[in-house]
Amino acid sequence: MENPTDLLDQGLRAAAPRKVFVLTGKRGGFGALKPMLRLMQQDPDFDLQLVVTDQHVSGRFGHTLSEVEADFRVSAAVDMEQANDRPVSRARALGTCLREMSDVLARLRPDLCVLYGDRGEVLATATAATILNIPIAHIQGGDISGAHDETMRHAVTKLAHLHFPSTSDSAQRIHRMGEEEWRVHVVGDSHLDAILAKEYCAPADVARALALDLDHPVIIVLQHSDPTVSDGAYGQMAATLEAVRDTGHQAVAIYPCSDAGYLGIIRAIDDLATPPQFRVKINLDAPLFRGLMATAAVLVGNSSAGLIETPCFGLPAVNIGRRQLGRLNSDNVLHVDYDRAAIRGAIDLALSDGFRDKAARAPNPYGDGHAGERIVDVLRRVPLDQRLLLKRMAY
Repeated sequence: MENPTDLLDQGLRAAAPRKVFVLTGKRGGFGALKPMLRLMQQDPDFDLQLVVTDQHVSGRFGHTLSEVEADFRVSAAVDMEQANDRPVSRARALGTCLREMSDVLARLRPDLCVLYGDRGEVLATATAATILNIPIAHIQGGDISGAHDETMRHAVTKLAHLHFPSTSDSAQRIHRMGEEEWRVHVVGDSHLDAILAKEYCAPADVARALALDLDHPVIIVLQHSDPTVSDGAYGQMAATLEAVRDTGHQAVAIYPCSDAGYLGIIRAIDDLATPPQFRVKINLDAPLFRGLMATAAVLVGNSSAGLIETPCFGLPAVNIGRRQLGRLNSDNVLHVDYDRAAIRGAIDLALSDGFRDKAARAPNPYGDGHAGERIVDVLRRVPLDQRLLLKRMAY
């Protein structure tokens, strides 16, 4: 009989699973992470600790915690207690997030903390993990975008120990921030994983769920506030909705995220997105939202979905304002300011046969739909040692 010590030396004895903390704060991020989360959930090398916060635990934004719990065990739910849409309320909510996440991380004691994107709850959690000496893996770093998102994204990059950018351009920006080459892994954008795996609702199911006539054009309206000018949110959204209303086409308007100014967006939806032309939804789960993109004629607003996800469907997108300013996009995207006439003109162009043909041929610069697999592979193999934890400026 072989000595157990020999088996250990030969690497034949299974090590303890790696405890991996993954944070999700909103519907879009969760939908993007689901393929990766499934891989971790099914893999004996990982002990998945999924933690939800922000919009997932808020009734105002659809309480999407139930959507998460339908597929995964939730290790903790953190209510950030955001009182309203004022900047000071958002700032105080992020303070609550930092305090509560510190306790959650101390209790769960993960080996790795996986964070996605650019939002305030991500930065708050990264701060807590840094103080607790927990290595951070950051997905979607290095991207350019407008408003507060870009600065928060880059702040998380400087706290993170592993980087999973979507593109080589984003990877180069991370390197120029002084991050060591071995820490950076270009994986593609996680939003594409489920789309290219065809994990979305069929057209008939979309039409039934949203009461749409797919023989006629459908416009998706998804617009968030710009927190740098939060007091202008109502007027900005009004310009968009009035332009969509002028087309006469059926439209689906979806509630915004929780950034400062969101109540202005919601008030404009309440005032202007009226039936029978508009269907208003607080939230659409990921398979239904992707199915809607697969059947719609154009996406209008300032969501990153307009730049990252729409090329997968050959869907024209009208991107409004500066929230996504400078972000990489394909030829299916038109950029305009918050002006009713300009938005209407861009929608008309997007619906034209010539532009629709152009959009159908537009390549997606964000990868091949295997980001989750690549991330999991790196997280399985990376040594959890002092070299990982103790960062140095490379340049």
